[in-house]
Amino acid sequence: MDIKAEIEKIIEKIKGDSDLKEKFTSDPAGTVKGLVGNAADNDTVQKIVEAVKAALESGKLGAIGEKISGVLGGIFGKKDDGSDEEKKDE
Repeated sequence: MDIKAEIEKIIEKIKGDSDLKEKFTSDPAGTVKGLVGNAADNDTVQKIVEAVKAALESGKLGAIGEKISGVLGGIFGKKDDGSDEEKKDE
């Protein structure tokens, strides 16, 4: 499953369907699960929900790359341990 693509598809669907947006607002996890089916476990569904909510709240539905990258990093176990900052200081 391409999670980034799923997030983008869900956002596009929600942008074009006010009923779906209302459903997502009242039951985000259930709505996402209904759209992606059994292809995603509960943790992945929650990460998708977070990314979609962030995009909707920011109003920047077309510019969510950074949020998606952060969510995907969390899904795959990437942690921001500050190592990049340490390298900059050297």
